[in-house]
Amino acid sequence: MLVIGKVVRVTRDGKLVVKAKALPKLGAEVYDSAASLVGFVYDIIGPVSSPYVVVKVTSPRIKRPDYLVNRLLYAMEVARRRRRGGRR
Repeated sequence: MLVIGKVVRVTRDGKLVVKAKALPKLGAEVYDSAASLVGFVYDIIGPVSSPYVVVKVTSPRIKRPDYLVNRLLYAMEVARRRRRGGRR
């Protein structure tokens, strides 16, 4: 697992803003310190020198994401399937 960084704040719509120590891929699954699924990487924002990772909370067990502020989050890189074929 890859340490993403520490949660800085929660947005109005419930997404988590994380000060990045390492950059995961978009769509990577995000876990807390208890190895419970929190959500997935939604976006990467900010300057290249100090980026932030936006995490969309999808876990039904997290009613109030406020408790995750100042806690470390971890990412599990998932292999995406490549789409082949289709119309031309």
